[in-house]
Amino acid sequence: MIVDLLRHGEPQGGRLYRGNQDDALTDKGWQQMLDSTQNKTWDLIATSPLIRCQAFAKHLSVQQQSQLEIIDQFKELGFGDWQGLSATDIGQDLVDSFKKDPINNQPPNAENLYEFQQRVLNAFNDITSRDIDSLLIVAHAGVIRVIKSHLLNLPIEKMFTIEVMSASCENFEI
Repeated sequence: MIVDLLRHGEPQGGRLYRGNQDDALTDKGWQQMLDSTQNKTWDLIATSPLIRCQAFAKHLSVQQQSQLEIIDQFKELGFGDWQGLSATDIGQDLVDSFKKDPINNQPPNAENLYEFQQRVLNAFNDITSRDIDSLLIVAHAGVIRVIKSHLLNLPIEKMFTIEVMSASCENFEI
């Protein structure tokens, strides 16, 4: 099976730890995603329910006449008290500490990283067990980092060392 992981494009509000905050894409973000998916097709498109992913996934599925599935477990990591804040608002030292050791330096009231990993991988394993040739997952940086960590056999504690650019589309054969 071919699996493509597509991160949403630029959302309204700029670079934030938005987590489950439901911001739409900017025009630039929409175009970024169009550019990343040009000349590609999939049997199934699975998406986060958040609008910055779901709106584009719905558009693409109609355009390609592909099956669409909205998967709640592909929501972004809940960032607790950091949700809706920029790195500047939070403090770069705190953000750097979190990225280096997300287990012991998680944001106050944030979703547990191991529980986040479990919910994402449960959905990923379910959807990749199906009899299809190609799958596109439209999701968030955190979700993609969890899946990539799994596919690359990296410990979840190192997930924030993986860079996931806006509207990047990465291909894996599993």
